[in-house]
Amino acid sequence: MNPTLRPPTCASSPSPGHVVPQPSIRHSPADRDSLLRWAPVDVFSFVLYHKQRNTQSADRQAGKWTRMLVDAALDCGGRHYLPYRLHATPAQFLRAYPEAREFAALKSRVDPTNRFRNQLWDRYLGAAST
Repeated sequence: MNPTLRPPTCASSPSPGHVVPQPSIRHSPADRDSLLRWAPVDVFSFVLYHKQRNTQSADRQAGKWTRMLVDAALDCGGRHYLPYRLHATPAQFLRAYPEAREFAALKSRVDPTNRFRNQLWDRYLGAAST
């Protein structure tokens, strides 16, 4: 194994009896147009499909391992894909998307009354605009 391509290490591992999903690996071409681009250069993306119960407990558990995976991606110079669950912390979001403040400032200029917003804006971008 190339020593510069070591797999990330995590502070904790899944508990015994938990199934670790197998990723789908995809080539993702660079996005040179979007301000909040998750692939600023050509990358390989690892897509995890999983099934979980629709309970607060299951969502909290998914949030824990999602934040671990986001940290692993960030530690390797990657980013997480935004349109899914909002489990990443605001600090993780700002680390992954340093353009967020610029995006929030632009949106504030074109939407000063904050008419167009969603949960992603409320969780991450509203704070980036202040």
